[in-house]
Amino acid sequence: MPRHRLRYARAAVPFLLLAPVAALAQSAAPPDAAPADKPVTTETTPTQKEAIQTVKVTGAAASYDARRDDTASKTVLSADEIRKYGDDNIFDVLKRAPGITVTGKTLRMRGLGAGYTQILVNGDRPPPGFSLDALTPDQIERIEIVRAASAEFSMQSIAGTINVVLRKVVSKPQRDLRLSVMRSQESRNLNAGGTLGDRKGNLSYFLNGSLYAGENAFTNRSADYFYAPDGTLVQARETPYQGAGNYRGIALFPRLSWKLENGDELNLSAGLQATRSTWGGNTFNTNLVGSFPDPDYVEYYQSSPTSSRMQRIEGNWVAKLAGGKLDLTLSTERNRNTSDAYNDQYTAGRALRFLRDWDSETNGRRSSVRGKYARSLGEGHALTTGFDTSVQTSDEVRDRNEMLGTAGVIPTSTHVVETFSPKITRLAGYLQDEWSIDRQMSLYLGGRWEGVKIDSEASGLAPTRSNSHVLSPVAQALYKFFGADGKANGRQLRLALTRTYKAPTIEQLTARRYESALNTRFNADSAGNPELQPELAKGLDLTYEHFLPQGAMFSASASRREITDYIRTRLDLDPDGRWVYRPVNDGDALVRSFEAELKLPGKLLMEAAAAFDLRAAVTRNWSDVASVPGPGNRLDAQTPMSANFGIDWRKGDLSMGASLAYQQGGWVRISEAQSQHQQTRRDLDAFALWKLNPQYQLRLSVNNLLGMDNASDRIYEDASGTSREIGLSPGSPRVGLNLEMKL
Repeated sequence: MPRHRLRYARAAVPFLLLAPVAALAQSAAPPDAAPADKPVTTETTPTQKEAIQTVKVTGAAASYDARRDDTASKTVLSADEIRKYGDDNIFDVLKRAPGITVTGKTLRMRGLGAGYTQILVNGDRPPPGFSLDALTPDQIERIEIVRAASAEFSMQSIAGTINVVLRKVVSKPQRDLRLSVMRSQESRNLNAGGTLGDRKGNLSYFLNGSLYAGENAFTNRSADYFYAPDGTLVQARETPYQGAGNYRGIALFPRLSWKLENGDELNLSAGLQATRSTWGGNTFNTNLVGSFPDPDYVEYYQSSPTSSRMQRIEGNWVAKLAGGKLDLTLSTERNRNTSDAYNDQYTAGRALRFLRDWDSETNGRRSSVRGKYARSLGEGHALTTGFDTSVQTSDEVRDRNEMLGTAGVIPTSTHVVETFSPKITRLAGYLQDEWSIDRQMSLYLGGRWEGVKIDSEASGLAPTRSNSHVLSPVAQALYKFFGADGKANGRQLRLALTRTYKAPTIEQLTARRYESALNTRFNADSAGNPELQPELAKGLDLTYEHFLPQGAMFSASASRREITDYIRTRLDLDPDGRWVYRPVNDGDALVRSFEAELKLPGKLLMEAAAAFDLRAAVTRNWSDVASVPGPGNRLDAQTPMSANFGIDWRKGDLSMGASLAYQQGGWVRISEAQSQHQQTRRDLDAFALWKLNPQYQLRLSVNNLLGMDNASDRIYEDASGTSREIGLSPGSPRVGLNLEMKL
């Protein structure tokens, strides 16, 4: 690390050591002592000589709320909340989660997307080839939304972490089947899924799976304009696009669990995802004003059949050890992705033809070992330490054929075979201590060291190597207010100090280049930068929470992130006259956010509204990139404001609900020359659930009730003039019908 970062890391070492030192200074508690404020159950049974009497004291586990009681804060979406609207994908579920916005297939916290918002599955990075798209809500046990970093998870979470926890072991027999169909003007989707689980003595098993298929269509009408510096329109063209495709796939997640006689636990689980899809489309440009660079390809045809496959096996051992609990996990994954991208382009009158056929195949492997040891160490202390290491390799082959020619002339051809073999080695260790000082105050202290080494080899390029490591301390505090009667009144304050980071991706680090078939400012080549360094962020979070009776709740939080070594994608014109995107470390950035959330059962307002539940959340985000002039110089095209509002109603066997998700748009300044406009969106969803009998229920859902279209607008302006590209893709409501059966 640079010297200033090394000084920062050294200064943090005493802080990291504070957790175990403070814990050791306390008198030792019994090894199995339960943390303060957690549910406890004790039972005493007399001997046969005594009177038959049983004294039982029980603290209701249902009263425990991780969001309310854990020092390291997180919001948990339960299985019931996830399945309420009958969604067929996780992205529609998270549109309604407080503080989260969904842009396409990108999940954003604090308005920041991929790389800033960390996505985990069962607390780990998704394996290569894993697709959130293929993950149905029925396969999910809960979703944890972590806004301030925790040492147990990777610190690659400047904006926050979304941890998807898959369904695992069942405590009673479970056999259910779910059939669903969804349709809109652009798509038809079918899904069949089910769960089979039971417990036999010390052995329990669980199998969740789904089959899915569908057809999608896509239309877009765009226009390109070029204006001279004096504002004169020099070039203009219209570009309609039509495309359609279909897909089918399967996902299986089995799990076995043994409870051993000594209290240890052995778990074996696996995962399989396989998907095939085809896509084809065509474009025909109409030049309205002026002429475009030669050659000007006005006809464009494409097709791209693809397939992907992922297999995963995991073994997990949980054992009591030295008064604590050891949790050790070994896993291995393999994935295979194939694609055949075919492009056929013609100039006006088909005078010149350009044909490109790219066949690519990627085979990836990853092996990992994770370990965690936790125990009570002193009064009110819960000490946890662990490690995480993995090795990931990938072998990619691209077979490219290109032909260029005119009618009646033998075309010139090019055949290139390219290979790419990156290897990523990760190592991390962490230590954390959650300390309940008294009934009012608790502290969370921890630290995590993470190192990443990337070795890359590619045909025609010299081997490259990248090393980075980050030491991340974290501290969180929870203070609960008590009333005059000596009882907690539901009000509490949270404070979090964090150091997080965003690592460059393998695509950003590699030196190889991808060339576009038609190179323009809006369709440029892309290249990597092996010299990239991670972005580092110092964070501060302050949260006020007020928990009221009947499940009502209000919270307000403010946060700040100071980012150094910000990675920006720069657009340049290279010496060969081609436009190219290239990532660079470019100065600092500042991110600020404010979030407010309200949950309000109707019965708190009036008895007549007892069947209603209301909820609302609003997030306001600000950011500034120092190297980009304002206004609108927001980081990662940050969503400036988002909100969601929901109302649910239940009476007897009928339940209904509606949710409105709002995302504010506006212009974003990407560089001195580049700007793009974000669309303002209003997505209204609704559902109705009818319980026919204890075994069957029918769910009707409607997404995008307002029929929002998708619009885009991009501008590039320099001394030569202004280029502008606008586009519009129509949208429509999507109706779904789900039949859920318990067998």
